[in-house]
Amino acid sequence: MKFAAATLVLFFSLTSMAQEATVDVTLNPMGDFKGKTSDVKGNATVKGDEVSATNIVVNLKNLKTGVELRDKHTQKYLDTGKFPEAVLLSAKGKGGKGTGRIRIRGVEKDISGTYKVEGKTLKAQFDLNIADFGIKDINYMGVGVEDKITLNVSVPVK
Repeated sequence: MKFAAATLVLFFSLTSMAQEATVDVTLNPMGDFKGKTSDVKGNATVKGDEVSATNIVVNLKNLKTGVELRDKHTQKYLDTGKFPEAVLLSAKGKGGKGTGRIRIRGVEKDISGTYKVEGKTLKAQFDLNIADFGIKDINYMGVGVEDKITLNVSVPVK
């Protein structure tokens, strides 16, 4: 199944001190999967009740979905040969809600989502529309990828 969406999503799900990005992808007519990578670089800053982050980099070439063929299709749709990274260029938040700017496949878009700080880890969640990044009509043997994906990111707090 072809899933660049998962790779987009790949962007951000990081856990405690070990960074990780996950992307939640919904399939049509039914099903879902997650794309995961721990090849994430960067951290967040907390000052009082405000958080911020810049240049959180996710290596999309290491995104895994649990199925080798799907991994290959994901790499193809994300065009990781030309665009090997997704980058959260900047983000800021207060009170559990945040906004930012992300670059995927060379396309920059504003994003919004939620976050929480757990100990020394910031966990953020964003919904993305993969069509906004030039990823469309992903379909394999009658199973397609929905345009909306959820990106989960966990990064250390400094």
